[in-house]
Amino acid sequence: MENVDFSICADPGLYLLWPDGNRMELTRAFIEDSTRRMLADPDRIPLSVRAAAAYRPCDICPERDQAVICHAIMPVLPFLVEVDRYMSYDRVTAVYREDGSDILNVVETSMQEALKFICILSVTQYCEVGHQYQRFFAGVNPLMPPDDLAEAVYRNIFLDAQGNREQVALTILRMQEQLLHTTRCQMARVKLVCKQDAFVNAYVSTYAVIQILFTMLDSFHHKRRVQADGQGSADGGPDAATGLDHGM
Repeated sequence: MENVDFSICADPGLYLLWPDGNRMELTRAFIEDSTRRMLADPDRIPLSVRAAAAYRPCDICPERDQAVICHAIMPVLPFLVEVDRYMSYDRVTAVYREDGSDILNVVETSMQEALKFICILSVTQYCEVGHQYQRFFAGVNPLMPPDDLAEAVYRNIFLDAQGNREQVALTILRMQEQLLHTTRCQMARVKLVCKQDAFVNAYVSTYAVIQILFTMLDSFHHKRRVQADGQGSADGGPDAATGLDHGM
C-alpha cells in the first residue's frame, strides 16, 4: 500500500487500485457517464434484459414510473468489465472519500470484499429508497466494519428522532423492511446484467450485512430502552446525547 498514489483520489467516491497499476474511480461523474454509455450500447444491455420485470425499478421506488434504469445498479455497471480480470481472492486497495471531506478511508482487501463495498455504496447512496434515509448514513462509508456502521447509523436515527424511542423503533423497522426489499430486487436485477456470479454473491453477502446491521440497531435500541427505563441517561453510563456506551 506504500506505493499507492493517493493524489488521484481527489473527488468524492470509491476508488479501487490494483497492484498491477489498474484503477477504477467510482465517482458520481464517472458512474453517470459509464451508465449513459452502457445504456446506448444494446450489446451491453440487450433489449430482452431491459424488458424483463426484474430489470425495472422496485415497486416501492419513488422513481419507478420515470426512471430508465434503477439508480442502485449504476455503481455496478462500470465494474462489470473488471470482474473477468481478477479472481475473488486477488488483492485491491479500496479508498473512499466522503463528500465534503478531505479524509481518505483506506483498506487493503480482496476483490470479493471490494464487490461488497460497491453493493453497500449502491444501496446507501444511489438507491432512491435508500436515498430517503440518507441523513441516517451521514458519516458512514462503505469501508466501515458493520458494528461501526451500525453505531453511526443508530446515533443519527436517535438524534433525528430527538430521543423519541417509539420514533426510533419505527424508523428502524421501516428502514429494515424497505432496504432488505430493495436489496432482494437488486440481486434479481444483477443476475440479468452480470454474466458471472461474483456480483450476485456480493449482494448475497450485502444482504447478510444489512440483516446484521438491523440486528445491531435493534440491540442498541433495546439497550437504550433498558437504560432509560432504569436510571436514565443523566445518571451515568450511557452517552446523554445518543444512549450509546463509548466502549461499544
